[in-house]
Amino acid sequence: MGKKEVHFKEIKAYPEKCSGCISCQLACSFTYAKAFNPAKSRIIINFVGDIERKISFTEQCIKCGTCVLYCNYEALEAVKGS
Repeated sequence: MGKKEVHFKEIKAYPEKCSGCISCQLACSFTYAKAFNPAKSRIIINFVGDIERKISFTEQCIKCGTCVLYCNYEALEAVKGS
């Protein structure tokens, strides 16, 4: 029997809490591309100036919540479906 994938209704982003550590991107890229490479991640962290961040997701994002698990700053939240 294979591993059951979990999908959430939504991943909410709180860019004001993001430190820019890219742990979420590294976890995502390793999970899906087997490489620690932010360019292969399904979550995108854009740095705007010194402190502002913009968080977005690619079309390949399946809302598995891996990024949420590895965010140490509560900048991401997984919302369960009904």
